[in-house]
Amino acid sequence: MKFAVPKRRLIAVLLLLPLWALAETPVSVMPLGEVLVDYERRAPAEVAPLNEAILSAEVNAVVLAVHAEVGQPVTAGELLLSFDARDYELELARAEAQLAAARAQLDEANAKLKRAERLGANQYISADELLSRETAVSLAQAQLRRDEVALAVARRQLDKCELRAPFDGVVVARPGQLGSLASMGSPQLHLTQTDRIELNAQVPASHADSLPAASTVYFESRAMRWPVELLRLSPIIDPARRTRTARFAFADAAPEVGRAGELVWRVAQGLLPANLVSRRDGQLGVFIHEQGKAVFYPLPQAQEGRPVALSLPAATEIVVTGREKLQHGDLLAVSR
Repeated sequence: MKFAVPKRRLIAVLLLLPLWALAETPVSVMPLGEVLVDYERRAPAEVAPLNEAILSAEVNAVVLAVHAEVGQPVTAGELLLSFDARDYELELARAEAQLAAARAQLDEANAKLKRAERLGANQYISADELLSRETAVSLAQAQLRRDEVALAVARRQLDKCELRAPFDGVVVARPGQLGSLASMGSPQLHLTQTDRIELNAQVPASHADSLPAASTVYFESRAMRWPVELLRLSPIIDPARRTRTARFAFADAAPEVGRAGELVWRVAQGLLPANLVSRRDGQLGVFIHEQGKAVFYPLPQAQEGRPVALSLPAATEIVVTGREKLQHGDLLAVSR
């Protein structure tokens, strides 16, 4: 009989233990410092050359030689294509001959003027005759200047018989064909610049203003990253896509032209992820674990679906799973 009372108490305790266990909500927790994230925004972007040139014929002539093929790197000033220049060489020779004749005529006019001036001093020639000699010199000088311009034009036309690279780049297309007659303005070569490369991004207009103040900006493509710096942000909004064009320079070596990916810029650091924010009684907040109980910590500044700043110690235990039906003050069965 002396064991009856302790036995009843033991049975009562054993009966109450399952009820106590059932009252606990199983959750997992993590320290706040381990769940905070950086808030980033993204926009489609592509590596683009600063210049792309379609080199066209500036003369009417037959393509005499092609010095660069598709895919070939070229340097600024390098000869890419030659036209038949014989007609323009003849024009140059004629312009040179005309200039020589004009110089001879000017020399003759000057000699006659000097003779007339000597005779005029002794009144052996009339004033009208002297004026005529002066006019002849002026006309000869004008003819000389005209022929000098004609010679420069002929040389310029001859220079146009060669197409040279305006910048370092790569030939991406060659519509000009050897032996074909090229007309003025017809495309002959398509050249893409390789020594000056930028990142072209189409940024949503609603997010564009956050770019200049972003702490970190980089280009991401195929699991690789390249840091970039903002060069220009267009104030014009594309009416169809509602985006603004932004151009960036690569801080280090740039990827290949045409590579597509995403522009990523960091707007804020150390934010609570949106998926850890819960709503209770019309208020947004986060559940934390304190002494075996759930505590709902309100976040007045939080917005639905967006990360939010949280001013709590980094060691604060945040409830990450099991929050679906959790209420403030509930007992917790915690796993870490």
